[in-house]
Amino acid sequence: MSKIKRFFSYISRNKAAYLMVAPLMIGILVFCYYPPIYGILLSFTDKTARPDSGSFIGFQNYVAIFSEPDFFGFFWIMAKLQIPRLIAGIVVPLVFAEIVFHLRSTKAQAVYRMLILLPVVAPGVVSTLVWKQIYASDGLFNEILHLFHIIPQDVAIKWLNDVNYVIFAILFMGFPWIGGTQVLIYLAGIMNIPKDLFEAADLDGANAWQKIFKIHIYLISGQIRYFLIFGIIGGLQDYGTQVVLTEGGPAGATTVPGYYMFKLMDYYGQYGKAAAVGVILFVLIMVFTVISFKFVKFGDSKDAD
Repeated sequence: MSKIKRFFSYISRNKAAYLMVAPLMIGILVFCYYPPIYGILLSFTDKTARPDSGSFIGFQNYVAIFSEPDFFGFFWIMAKLQIPRLIAGIVVPLVFAEIVFHLRSTKAQAVYRMLILLPVVAPGVVSTLVWKQIYASDGLFNEILHLFHIIPQDVAIKWLNDVNYVIFAILFMGFPWIGGTQVLIYLAGIMNIPKDLFEAADLDGANAWQKIFKIHIYLISGQIRYFLIFGIIGGLQDYGTQVVLTEGGPAGATTVPGYYMFKLMDYYGQYGKAAAVGVILFVLIMVFTVISFKFVKFGDSKDAD
C-alpha cells in the first residue's frame, strides 16, 4: 500500500475526530493565517484607496520605506518609549508582589490582590482617555503642580503638545505601573515556592534580602523571562497610545513604526506601503522571538541542558 493510500485510510478510520476538529482548523486558517499571508502579498503591490490599483511592483514599497530618512528614527523613538516601560513593567510589579507576599495578614493579601486586579476591568482605551484628561492644560496633573508650587499658577504645561514633555508624559502614564496581572503572576510564583527551601535558608542564617535574590528571583525567572520577551514583542507592535493621545506628534516626537504603518493606511490610503511596514515589523518580531527562545531559557530549563 502506498503512502497516499495509507494516509487516506488513516483519515477514513478517524474521520469523526477530523470532522470535529475541522471547524477550529478552518477558523484558524481564515482568521489567523489568511490575514498575514494576504498582507505579505499586498506589500508587493501598489494597492491604494483607488479601485484601479493593486498591480504587482516587486520590492518598490520596501525600497521607498528604507529610503525615507525618518523611518529608522521611528525605531529610536520606539526604544525611548518602550525600554523604560519594559523595565518598569518587570521590576515594579515584582517589588509590589514581594511586599504583598511579606504581609502577615492573609486578609490584607486578598484585599490587595483584588485591588491590583480591578484596573484590568476597564478597557485600555478608557484608561488612556482618562490620562489624556489628566494631562490637559487644565487637568489634574497641572493642578497638582500648582498646589505644591512646583510651577507658577499662571503656567499650564501642555504635556502632550510639547516636545520637551511628551515622552515623559507617556512614560509616566499608568503610574504606579502595578495594575494588572503581572503582580498576581509574580505572587503566584512566589507563593508556590516550597516552604522547605525557606526553612533551609533560615537554618543557614539567610536574611530577607538573601531569600529574595537567592530563592525568589531564581525560582520565578521563568515569569521574568516571559514578561521580558513578550514585553519587547508587544512594544514593537504597540501604537495605540499614539492613536488616542498624540497622533504621532508633536512634530513627530512620538511616531513609532506601528503608528507610521497606521498613518499610511488610514490617513493616506497607501495599503501596499502600509503592508510593507507591517511585514518589516513581522520579520523583526519573528527574528527576535526565535533568538529569544533559542538563547533565553525559561525557568530552570537551563539546568537541564
